[in-house]
Amino acid sequence: MRFGFGARPAGAACFLSWLVTTGCNPGRSDASSRGTDSDGAAPSQASEGATTGAPGTSTGDATTIATTTATGDLAPEVALTPVEPCESHAAEADCDAAGCIWFATERVADRATCALEPAGVCATASASTGDGDYDSAFYKKIGEVVHVRRVGRKASDFPGPEHPAGWTECGLGTDDPPECACVCAAGRCPGDVALALLDACASPRPCVDSPGGESDACLYQALAAAAAASLRVSTLTGDRNVDDRVFLRGDGTATWMRSTCDTRDHSCRDRKWELPRLCNLRDRAAFTACAQDSSDPQCRDVAGWFVDCKLAPATCP
Repeated sequence: MRFGFGARPAGAACFLSWLVTTGCNPGRSDASSRGTDSDGAAPSQASEGATTGAPGTSTGDATTIATTTATGDLAPEVALTPVEPCESHAAEADCDAAGCIWFATERVADRATCALEPAGVCATASASTGDGDYDSAFYKKIGEVVHVRRVGRKASDFPGPEHPAGWTECGLGTDDPPECACVCAAGRCPGDVALALLDACASPRPCVDSPGGESDACLYQALAAAAAASLRVSTLTGDRNVDDRVFLRGDGTATWMRSTCDTRDHSCRDRKWELPRLCNLRDRAAFTACAQDSSDPQCRDVAGWFVDCKLAPATCP
């Protein structure tokens, strides 16, 4: 008996369809497991030699296993654990192996001192500020840790514009975590803000008009005096340039800020000021002795002027 193509029996159609697909189970649909491409259309056919829908293969969304029953029919597929996102990888090697992007990040180890410690995060994609000189930071809370990615020349020791895609920039909203106060945010860096505030206090600068500029003798005399004053010291050692700003408070303490740069990499064109420290001054007699004889190396060492320094907010004397 012959049949026309328009009237093929259901059994024959089922048999032929089973040969070219995965089976002829009327209640099964492969549409959800295949998915679609980015345009919403069905993905292209598998390359030559590839097997589509074979038992034990992965669709990209979940791994499925198909088994054959005693009657020869395919048993229902069992969905296993879905593929985990990139952020689930805690090691750089695992991140790279998964085809993701590993970013060096930081976490604030101590909010009181803004001490940062290295961290790292695995991300799906990269984003950019488009400007390697734009100083800011991007953050995201992963688990219980707020990860911070600093970008820009002053914001990071390894400047660059790249950060994980989808992260939030510090300084642009009202919901910033406390960690954002410890890093540059939206073009404003904590050290710059603190220095501008201290300069606005307009403390006297007793050495600015001294012969030869702010001479050593004048600096030591101001340190020995019990009066508020603003002092500036610049030191060049080889290619390393150090600027110190000392704001004497008139009560035996001083607010100290420092900036270090290297003339070889042009970092001195836009100084990176450290956060202000509140320090106790050494005994006044030591400064009086330095004013009379500055040959002692400790006299010129600004760090040696203080004891018991700690990070503290910038305030006027």
